[in-house]
Amino acid sequence: MTDEKAFSDIRVLGPYAFRGRWRCVIRNGSQKSFLSPEKTPARALAVAERLVAALCASVPMTVGSAIDRYQTHLREKGNKAASYEGTPLRLRRFFGRMLQSPLTSLSERRCQALYDDLRTECSPRTARPLAVDTHRAYLADARSFGRWVVKAKLLRENPLAQIEGMGRRRRGKPQLRHDEAKAWLRKAQELADGEQPGAVAAMMCLLLGLRCGEIVNREVRDLDHGGSVLLIPDSKTEAGRRTVKVPDTLKRYLLTLSRNKQPKDLLFGKHDRDWPRHWVKKICRLARVPEVCAHSMRGLHATLAIEAGASPDVVARSLGHESALMTLSAYAAPGSAKAATATRVQNLFAGIPSPP
Repeated sequence: MTDEKAFSDIRVLGPYAFRGRWRCVIRNGSQKSFLSPEKTPARALAVAERLVAALCASVPMTVGSAIDRYQTHLREKGNKAASYEGTPLRLRRFFGRMLQSPLTSLSERRCQALYDDLRTECSPRTARPLAVDTHRAYLADARSFGRWVVKAKLLRENPLAQIEGMGRRRRGKPQLRHDEAKAWLRKAQELADGEQPGAVAAMMCLLLGLRCGEIVNREVRDLDHGGSVLLIPDSKTEAGRRTVKVPDTLKRYLLTLSRNKQPKDLLFGKHDRDWPRHWVKKICRLARVPEVCAHSMRGLHATLAIEAGASPDVVARSLGHESALMTLSAYAAPGSAKAATATRVQNLFAGIPSPP
């Protein structure tokens, strides 16, 4: 049995049985060093770890290698692939020219300069400076990395702790008006009736307020009570694990998709998170309404629910938020908490006949 313990870029392999004793191997990249045999596995491992610790202390850890260790930490903590793969990519973009510099060379002044450079950097897709929400999200990832660096005792202080995000964050994303949302849903139902599962996935953004990842990861067994309830047992947050009520407008389509499938089969088959996003925008174009994103539909769900008289706390739980503050500040349209009506979200589309 092999036990492998990482120390930066150097690894200890073993211990292995060798001529009645035990020894470890130190691997540094493609190079291997075989240590002298010891009487017990514990002693062989202890000798190897002391040697590696001394080697690592003599060679300063770089920012890049610290990010590699942070990625390992995120993976071992149980984060989803989108987190432990995406976060290091954003960190490498944030720290850029300092990736090969010693970790100890990070200072508040240098980190502030890195953030200032990022804010003025142009997006390769739009050829315009990064949006405020984007560069602030990069800074948030870098701050979290800084906190972990201190916790892992790689630095004494977080050099990013006092750096503040610049610019005013957008309060939610542009949302469709009620008449536009009705036109969008009519077109979505028309496509769903034509056996287009992507249209059903897009409808789930609006009618259930689900995240795109929550939609594509749904299994047949997540449909409960004859399709009236959908279970979300996995999500990016603890609060995201919830059950949501399925309106009649949507239930028939989900039951049709579940036919002739096994309980653990994916409801929509194998798709990535961009699939529902593509369909939301496609339906916008076909319905001839302003093009909005899937996240905007999730926000519109919150707006309509609050306008229909649901309390912010109830809507927050439905969306999988930790608190109602997040729902009101970033999702629901301004003033929606005060505009109560007597109808539910799906009934706001009363002019659209529900499927039999």
